[in-house]
Amino acid sequence: MKILLTTIYAYPPRGGLGKYMHELKLGLEQQGHTVHILARDHGEYCITKGDRQYPLKRKRAGTRKISVLPSNWIGNQALKYLGNIRDEATKFFDAVKMVDVSQYQIIHAQEIVSASILNHYKPRATPLILTVHGCVTAEYYYYGYIRPNSTGWDLVSTFETKVIQQCDATIVPSKWLLDVYKKCAIPTDNMKVITNGIDVAAFQRQMSKKTGLKSPSDKSIIICTGRLEKVKGQHVLLDALAKLKKKRSDWVCWIVGRGENEGALKKKAKRLGLGDSVKFLGMRSDIPALLKQADIFVIPSLQDNYPYSLVEAFVAGKAIIGSQAGGITEMVEHSKNGFLVPPDDSRALYRQMRKLLEKPNMQKRLSEEAKAWGMTQFSLEKMTNEVLDIYNHAPVSKAAVRSEA
Repeated sequence: MKILLTTIYAYPPRGGLGKYMHELKLGLEQQGHTVHILARDHGEYCITKGDRQYPLKRKRAGTRKISVLPSNWIGNQALKYLGNIRDEATKFFDAVKMVDVSQYQIIHAQEIVSASILNHYKPRATPLILTVHGCVTAEYYYYGYIRPNSTGWDLVSTFETKVIQQCDATIVPSKWLLDVYKKCAIPTDNMKVITNGIDVAAFQRQMSKKTGLKSPSDKSIIICTGRLEKVKGQHVLLDALAKLKKKRSDWVCWIVGRGENEGALKKKAKRLGLGDSVKFLGMRSDIPALLKQADIFVIPSLQDNYPYSLVEAFVAGKAIIGSQAGGITEMVEHSKNGFLVPPDDSRALYRQMRKLLEKPNMQKRLSEEAKAWGMTQFSLEKMTNEVLDIYNHAPVSKAAVRSEA
């Protein structure tokens, strides 16, 4: 089978969505399928085939127009954000026109904008699959762009509903996200939960590589990986670490990643007097090896779906502390394979970190339980087989059925 994975976002991976595409591509190729990826790299669209990227040169827009997003928007914040998405949608449409999409038996989009465009542009009989990594309606509400029962809410939810209904199947990575769609009154009839997986053997090989970063022999290492954004909760972690430093100094925290909140977090760490106790490592390609050196993994998200950073921590066999938020609660069973703390509660997070530092036997037990659970739950083969089942049972595209009606 020849498969096209698409997104308006970046690839190679710079976040969970890109990581999902990378792992799915690997799993499908291991089973003999051909996979291409259409995505951005440094602002320009490329086709990834195997290990090589081929830039697509944009042509001038033709006469065909596609109404991707509503134009009669209400609200200045939403208007600005929507304008960026509309611009990216236009670039994606120009890129799609450079690709012979008729060569693919399956097209698998990773968000609703590329899915909307491909629904119009692809051959009618080609199945269109969608994986949603977040509910746009709920995210717009969370960031204050729209309010329930407002015109803005109706416009966003109507558009999101229309795209999902046009796709032949929709994959969601967590039961929590499925429930979010239900709460937003977006139909979930064609949705199926398929949890994220990784190539465990490849990840373990990467763990054995050298990092060039020397770990202190006399200190425990706390690690937090992921985008540096407010929703990821690293500011809560810093508050908890400030409390911890007043009691113990036998630890160092590595914060790995980049994002719009990076500057604010560094200023906060300095203001809290954390000094050399917290190191911001930036974007790294050696996270598996860093995890191998670490003792405790913290994911302090205020909200999250089914994060790959947590998947990797499980496979690496770390003692885990996670927020009781989103899909994290489907992954961490409190006191069995990790600890859960209320989101945005720095005192609760501090107490659990202190407990693990004071009780090495408990830390060791949680690490072993996490690894045992991760090795079975996050198999790439499991995820790939479940996605292939969606592909193999996809009906003739709904667009084709509608055109024949």
